[in-house]
Amino acid sequence: MTTAKTRTWPLAQATQVAEELITLLRPACERIEVAGSIRRQKTQVGDIELLAVPKEAVTTTVWLERPPLDARILQLMGGGILKYRLNKNGSRTYGPFNKLLVHTPSGISIDLFSTTLANWGQGLVIRTGPKEFNIKMMARLKALGLQGHVNQPIQDQNGDPLPCPTEEILFRLLGWRFRPPEERG
Repeated sequence: MTTAKTRTWPLAQATQVAEELITLLRPACERIEVAGSIRRQKTQVGDIELLAVPKEAVTTTVWLERPPLDARILQLMGGGILKYRLNKNGSRTYGPFNKLLVHTPSGISIDLFSTTLANWGQGLVIRTGPKEFNIKMMARLKALGLQGHVNQPIQDQNGDPLPCPTEEILFRLLGWRFRPPEERG
C-alpha cells in the first residue's frame, strides 16, 4: 500500500490517466466522470478525483455477489493498474462512498467517490470543489435553512430530501447563477 499524495502532475498527464481509468471503470458504473482540480483545469494536479454511480450488486439465491465496481477495482489491482492508498492517518479508506487508490503505472493518487443519480449534481459540485467554494456553499445552505452533507441529499426544513441530479439544479437551489468548474476557484 501507498501513503497519501505528496507530489503533483501536469494537467495533460493526469487527464490522460483519468480518461483511461474512466474507460476501465465505466462498465461497472451507471455514470462516472472526472471531478476535482482536473475538472477545474488547474495546470498542476495533486490527484485524480472521480465521481461514480456504481451499478448495483447482483443478488442470487446462493450469495450476494461483490458489487460490480468493487469487483472491477479488484481486477485492476490484480492487473497491476491500481493499488490501495493509505489516508493521512495511515489507514486504508475503501468504503461505499470513498475509495483511496493509486494508479500504479504513474503513481498518481486516485480518489474515487460514489453518489446516486438523484444527487449526481450535488456530488459533482462537491467533488469538483475547491474546498473554499464548498465551505461557501454549505454556509449558503445553512442560511437558507437547509441541511447538507457530502454523502447525503440536501434536506429541506422538514428533513425531506431535495434531489440535485444536475449542477444547475443545485445552483438554482442556492439562488446562485451557475458557475462552470474553472470559475469556482
